[in-house]
Amino acid sequence: MLELRDITKRFGSQVAVSEVSLSFQGGKIHTLLGENGAGKSTLMNLIYGLYQPNEGEILIDDQVVKISSPNVAVELGIGMVHQHFMLVPTLTVAENIFLSQPLKQRKDWVYKVNQAEQLVEELCQRHGGGRLSVDPKAKIQQLPVGQQQRVEILKALAIEARILILDEPTAVLTPKEIDDLFQVLDQLRADGRLIIFISHKLREVMAISDQISVLRKGLHVMTTNVNETSAADLAEQMIGRPVPPVHQRLEVESDRPVLEIERITVLNDSSNPALNDCTMTVRRGEIVGIAGIDGNGQIELAQTIMGLQKVELGHVRFYPSDESQSDISSELVTNIPTHHLRQKSYGYIPSDRHTDGLVLPFSLSENLLLNPHQLKKHLNTKSWFSFLGIVLDRDSLRSSMADLVQKFDIRTPSTEISADTLSGGNQQKVIIARELSTNPDFLLAVNPTRGLDIGAIDYVHQQLLDQRHKQRGVLLISSELDEVLALSDRIFVIFDGQLTLATDFRNNLSRLGQMMIGESSNKE
Repeated sequence: MLELRDITKRFGSQVAVSEVSLSFQGGKIHTLLGENGAGKSTLMNLIYGLYQPNEGEILIDDQVVKISSPNVAVELGIGMVHQHFMLVPTLTVAENIFLSQPLKQRKDWVYKVNQAEQLVEELCQRHGGGRLSVDPKAKIQQLPVGQQQRVEILKALAIEARILILDEPTAVLTPKEIDDLFQVLDQLRADGRLIIFISHKLREVMAISDQISVLRKGLHVMTTNVNETSAADLAEQMIGRPVPPVHQRLEVESDRPVLEIERITVLNDSSNPALNDCTMTVRRGEIVGIAGIDGNGQIELAQTIMGLQKVELGHVRFYPSDESQSDISSELVTNIPTHHLRQKSYGYIPSDRHTDGLVLPFSLSENLLLNPHQLKKHLNTKSWFSFLGIVLDRDSLRSSMADLVQKFDIRTPSTEISADTLSGGNQQKVIIARELSTNPDFLLAVNPTRGLDIGAIDYVHQQLLDQRHKQRGVLLISSELDEVLALSDRIFVIFDGQLTLATDFRNNLSRLGQMMIGESSNKE
C-alpha cells in the first residue's frame, strides 16, 4: 500500500534520515521505533506532506506520488494523529472535526451544528462501538487530555483515511482506554487500513503490532515480524546496546518525613475543588508515585506544592534535612511564594518544559541559573561592579553547564545555543540536570521522562532511584503507569482531585484502571 524508496532528508548540513527504504502493507499495524533524533517524526512528516524529501520517492498503491502538503496527504487518504494535539481549544469537538475535513468531503460548505454533531456520534459508534465516545458539544479546552486524544483520532477517521499514522497515541490513556483503543485499531486493521504506530512503550508495541521497524541515527537498521523478536532485542537495536533493568525496590529504612500534605483543598478557576481533602506524606529514602489520567488534579497538586496555587484549606509542611532524628520539626510552607520555596532544598521538574521549565530563547547556561542555588553558586562577588547588582562568573557558569551536558548526555553542539534549538528530549534533560545538580532533599518530578527515548528514560529512572538511595524524598507524578509501578515504593491514584492509596494493587492493572476512572476507591 505504501512504500518509501531511498528517502533522504537534510536540514542544512544535518542528515535527519538517510536512504531509508520501507514497505508498509494494508491490513497491518506497522510500528516505528527509535530514539529521539532517530528520524521517526521526520519520516512521518514526509509521508504527511509537512516536509519534502531531498532524495528518494514515495509510492502509494505502486504509484509515485508527490505529497507537497497535508492537504494532498488527506486527499490521498493519509491521516495523522500528532503527539501534540492539533486542536482549536475554544471550539467544540464537532467544530474541530468539521474543520479537519477537506472541502470535497463535506456535505455542506456551511457549518451546520446538528449535521456536524451527528457526524461525531456516527464516528463514535462506527469505530469501536462507542469506545471513542466524546460529547460533540463540549469545547476542547473543557475536556481532559484523554478525551482530547479521542478527538484527534476521530478527526483522522472523519477523513476516511486508508493510512493512519498514530504518534504516541497511548501516552495519556488509562489501561482500560488503551485496551479500548487497541480494539478500535483491531477493527481498522480488519477493514484493510494501514496503521503506522509510533510508541516507546515496548509492551504495547509487542501486543498490537504485526511488523516493527527500527531507526537509529537516521538509518533503517531492521524490520521484523513481531513474533520473531522480543522487547529486549528491540531496545538493544534502538540504542545500540543492552538496556539494564530498573533497580529492584528496597525496603524504606527511614520513616522521617520530608514533605507532608494535610487535608488540602484547592479551587479551580470556576471555584470548584481541583483538589479535595488530599493527604499524603513523602518520606526520606522513598519514591511516592501518583498515577492518574491527565486532568484530574495532577498539575494543581504540583503547583500547590510549589506555591503556584492557593490552598483554601489544609497545610503543606517541609522538613529540613538538618533536623536530628530525635527532634524532628517542620516548616509550614502553605501558600509561601514560589521564589521563597525555591530557596529551600526543593527540586522541581515541571510537566510542561516549554512553559514552566525553560526560557526557550535563553542559552543552556542561562537556563541553569533558573535554579536559585545555581545562581548563588555562579555569582562573581569579587567583581568591582558587584555593588551595582548581579554579576555572573561566566567562565564558571559555562564550565558547570559543560559538566552537566556530559553527565546527563545532553546532545548539543554548545552550551551557549538557545534552548529552543534542542529536541524535546534534550530540553527535558537540561531541566533534569539543573534540578538534580543541587542534590535537593525533596524532588517533585512531573512526567520527567515525557519526550525521552528508551536510553534517556533508563538514565532518568536511575537518577530518581539514586536520589532515593541518598535518603532524599521523591514525589513522582506521571501519566506513564508503567513508570509509576516500576519506581514507586508507595502508589496513590488521583481521580477528580482526590488521592487514593493504591500500593496494594500494583500487580492488579485492572483494579488500578478502575480507580483511575473513578469506578473503585480505597481512600485512606
